[in-house]
Amino acid sequence: MTLGEKLRSLRSTSGWTQPEFAKKLGIEQSYLSKLENDRSIPSVEIFDKLCTAYEITPDDMIKDLDKDYVRQKLMHIPIIANATNSKHEVAKGKRKAAVIVCSTFILVAVLFFFTAYLELLSSNKQWEYRSLGIDFKHEINQCLKKQSRKECYIKFTGNFFENSFPTNTRSQHPESIITKEYKGEAFIKKLDKGFREYHAKQLEDKRSTANNIFLIFAVFLMTLGILGLIVEARFYRIDKTR
Repeated sequence: MTLGEKLRSLRSTSGWTQPEFAKKLGIEQSYLSKLENDRSIPSVEIFDKLCTAYEITPDDMIKDLDKDYVRQKLMHIPIIANATNSKHEVAKGKRKAAVIVCSTFILVAVLFFFTAYLELLSSNKQWEYRSLGIDFKHEINQCLKKQSRKECYIKFTGNFFENSFPTNTRSQHPESIITKEYKGEAFIKKLDKGFREYHAKQLEDKRSTANNIFLIFAVFLMTLGILGLIVEARFYRIDKTR
């Protein structure tokens, strides 16, 4: 919309004829006709009179006008120039803030992705440590120092008729531990009675819950950031053509 079209619309809505309104403004009807048909541009004084006569602010007068038209035809009016520049700076600031927020989302998404991919906070590797049973060898030796061989045999085997220990002094109670912590190829765990010797076996990698959460957040934030930049660019193009 041009200023001439806006002036015709306002006069029509107010119910003024062209001669009546020209007289109210104190200008020639021919000059008002030129203004309403965009054959002339109002001076600062006439623009103020138009706003006063229609009881509207300068912002209301130009808010429906084409932005390129305002920049090309009406920037000689200080109040319009100031308002236009102020709006431009506000819009520029909002666009800058939106770009910073979206870029931050993308940066955090990349950080989350590499945290999960490089296993910086949680490893995907798993180890199984397996023990064949509890070894009582030390306890048997200690028992033999204090009691008879048969008494010790009965204590550890429950058999009253044998008096010799088997070669394997482990109880047949296997146990396995699955952990993400590597404890070496083997380690010994002392118990109240006996000890267990565990041997390592690496299991197939399984992505940890923490890394899954990092990847989900990475995808979510990356999507938000990219969509935000696309929407902002679209609004910028639309705003520029208005």
